[in-house]
Amino acid sequence: MQRPLLLRLLPDALKLRAYWRLYHHRQRDWPRLFRAAPLRFAPGLAMHDLVPGDVISGCIAFTGLYEQELSRRMLAQARRGGLMLDVGANMGYFSLLWAAAQPGNRVIAFEASAGPARRLEQNVSRNGLSGRVRILHKAASDANGSVTFWLGPAEQTGWGGIAPADGPDQGPGRDLEKVTVEAVRIDEVVGAEPIAVMKIDVEGAEPLVLRGCRRILEAQQVACVYYECNQERLAAG
Repeated sequence: MQRPLLLRLLPDALKLRAYWRLYHHRQRDWPRLFRAAPLRFAPGLAMHDLVPGDVISGCIAFTGLYEQELSRRMLAQARRGGLMLDVGANMGYFSLLWAAAQPGNRVIAFEASAGPARRLEQNVSRNGLSGRVRILHKAASDANGSVTFWLGPAEQTGWGGIAPADGPDQGPGRDLEKVTVEAVRIDEVVGAEPIAVMKIDVEGAEPLVLRGCRRILEAQQVACVYYECNQERLAAG
């Protein structure tokens, strides 16, 4: 099934505006788009088994894009080559862009939530990138061991995150299912090799991730960090 004609004809910036205005709330009317969605910035690659109703899935299914400006920046860096750490990789959009840009590119992708991790593994495998992407089904944190993890709503792949370690359940995530997942410090995973980009998107666990990679940051191994801060989750924790 092809994407709507309007979205195929419009330039990227207008395409995204049209999607949010006209199609975002009609995702379930186009189920076939979610089975295999070609990626705008990685010709020949597609993301599979996307989730109708999911913010990330819908944007990729209809446009082949997600976070357009960040995608362009990372793609320019990926073309220069190197290692990327994808912390909170979700279903693998940025991991795929990076790994596909150069044959020598490598990714270490961290994803603790079982549903997105399964889709991440499938997307890497079905696009022939298993040799370039190392997937860790673990939460990046400030200590090795285990953590309590909030699963996001079933229809939203990017809303899960580490639950606060103490205090009563309150704030965002209090009504979500909890599971125990393995946690790891990034410093224990990465050696002395240079890291071109580290992308962090972990729904409020950002301080834990940064404390867990203190060594590589102090050694200036990381050339560039893209960091999304979830203020609501931070305040709740």
